[in-house]
Amino acid sequence: MPIESGPTRVVEAADLADVVLTLARRMYGWEGRRAGIEHLGAVDTLVMRHVDRHPGVTPSEVAEAVGLKASNTSTSLRGLESRGLVERRRDTADARQVRVFPTDKAAANLARLRELWSDMLTPHIPDGADVAATVALLESVNEALADPK
Repeated sequence: MPIESGPTRVVEAADLADVVLTLARRMYGWEGRRAGIEHLGAVDTLVMRHVDRHPGVTPSEVAEAVGLKASNTSTSLRGLESRGLVERRRDTADARQVRVFPTDKAAANLARLRELWSDMLTPHIPDGADVAATVALLESVNEALADPK
């Protein structure tokens, strides 16, 4: 479905980007304020999110999906592995290939992080707000930007 054009739509899109970035910056770093949450940097967060959503992904698939150089992805994966958040396993079909999986520690960390986010945001979301529609809109935009045509 084409996006309506015109000055109002352009301003609304820019305002949306501004609010998303500002909200992300305000939320970033709050992990350190709650015990038991591993704080991840921006690159590690991108890599961990992809591995969590795609268990068994290869390092090269991670790099391509998140838009990183292979060397940066490898550095991130090594760091996440040393922190016990991901594990590498040999592919059962092709022993030359390595696949990456989130660990139980990563799952527990994500659960605590999602609880923190919920605690932070829930009091500020008005009753009746269609949060699911907002999430769907942002996911759609995110996916479209990840796959430029």
